[in-house]
Order: sequence, then structure tokens, then C-alpha cells
Amino acid sequence: MQIKLRLSLLVFACLLFLIESIFNLNTTTQISFLILILIIFGIPHGALDLYINEHLQKSEDSKKIFLLKYLGNILAYSLVWYFFPIVALIIFILITAFHFGEIDWLGKTTQIIHKIVYTAIGLSWILFLLAKNINFALQIFVKMGRSSIHENELIAIANKVYPISLIAMALIYFVLFFFKQRFFEKSRFYYYSILQLFILIVFTLYMPLWLCFAFYFGFWHSLLSFDKIRINFNISNTYTGWKSLLIKAIAFSIVAWFGFCYITFLTLSSKDPSGIFTLLFISLSVLALPHLQVFTKIK
Repeated sequence: MQIKLRLSLLVFACLLFLIESIFNLNTTTQISFLILILIIFGIPHGALDLYINEHLQKSEDSKKIFLLKYLGNILAYSLVWYFFPIVALIIFILITAFHFGEIDWLGKTTQIIHKIVYTAIGLSWILFLLAKNINFALQIFVKMGRSSIHENELIAIANKVYPISLIAMALIYFVLFFFKQRFFEKSRFYYYSILQLFILIVFTLYMPLWLCFAFYFGFWHSLLSFDKIRINFNISNTYTGWKSLLIKAIAFSIVAWFGFCYITFLTLSSKDPSGIFTLLFISLSVLALPHLQVFTKIK
């Protein structure tokens, strides 16, 4: 259940919150921290997809087929973004809900009902993040330029989604209280889930966007994903084990680093960075689909 790692990360979240409260970090420092964490953990955690496939399908032919399917999925989803951006956005929200839900989930995963529940929690979480940061999200969505929905309408929708998403998460865990044995191996995992969700929500409510994203995606999601891979392939929980895991991710990480640094350079030198943020957002999303298809194969 990765309890120790989760508790350690939550303690780190509280420490990061304390540092921000005392020093009031400026935007440049926050973005620099975000970029650093994405380079070290965020990008490499998705660069292990080939490694995962090689261990699950041990043949050279499967490696070639995997690469063709992986690149084919990226191309297909890119075309959806180009021709049907709103449909692509909905797909992204749904796959992200499932993926974030499965990483954050501390319960059982053997039955369809388990997957439905953690996907619902993940969806509520994603909608909460989007609604809470709607002003930034608008910079991305408006640049897509093909939606009939205007900014004021999106803000009005976000104002309604914001409390609904919080209420939805609370209701789900309220119902789960009466079915703890069906959804959790041990009752204490349910209470760990409540603690985890509470700290993450408070952190998200009171931390600046950049630090929030750096922690949730760069540390929380990426390190828990790394650890899930480590456990599945029996890599030791030591400095050497984690180092070997990062080394395995270097090959594909280098390619992603160059692309990420290039987009970052364009953003910093652009008079209208919101357009570049849209490009970065879409680039990450087209990688999310094949990444999810690989990652969910891990038991």
C-alpha cells in the first residue's frame, strides 16, 4: 500500500507549505522548482513504458509491435486534438481520472466496482483542480479556439463544479465507510485514505498553482508510480534500487527533456506564453494515453 512513502510525501507537503508561508516564494522561483522536479521525476516516470513492456512481453517482436502501437496511439490522439479539441479534452480528463485514481487509491483493485470507485474519485479530483485553477485553465482552453463556449460560461461552470467536486469526494468516502471490508484489505487503509485526501485538498487550496503542480505531479504521482514499478519488478527499496530505476528511464527521458526544454525556452521568450502552455499541455496529454495503456498492465 506504500503507506510509509505516502506518509513521507504528505510530511514533505506540509514542509513545502511551511516554506512557502514563511518565504513567500516568487513566481520565477516556483516555476524553476517545477521545471526541476519535472525533469528529475515527472518526465522519467513515464519513460519506463518500454521497460515495463519488455518485462511483461519478453520478445523482440513484441518490442517492435509495442513501439508501433505506442507511436500510433500518439499520432491518432494528436489528430483528435487537431480536429476535435473538445472531444480530446474530455478523453484526457477521463484517462487522467482513471490514472490518478489508481495511483492515489489505497483500496482493493481486483473487481470492476473497485476501478469504478477510484475512477470516480480521480474524476472528482481532476474537476476540482480544473475548477480551482479555472483562470489558468482558460489560457489553455481558449487557445484551442474551436469551442462555442465563452470564457464567462466556463467560469460559471467552474464555480458550480468546484463545490460539487468536493462534495462528491466527501460522499464517496462517506459511503465507503459502510463498505470498508469490501473495498479495503484493512480498515486502517480507509482512514489513511481520508488523511491523505484531506492533506492533499488543504495543500491544493492554499498553495500557489506552480508549487501545487510540482508537488502533486512531480513528487506525489511520479514517485508513487516509480515505487509501484519498483515493487512489481522486485527492485530493492534502497538508494541503489531507486538509482537503477532512474537509469533505466534515461534513454527516453533524454528525448523528452530536449522537447520539454525547447517548449520551456519558447515559453520564457514568448510575448504570449499561454499559447506555448497550450502546446505543452497537449504534448503531455498525447503521451498520457499510451502511458496509461502500459501502466495499467502492472498488477
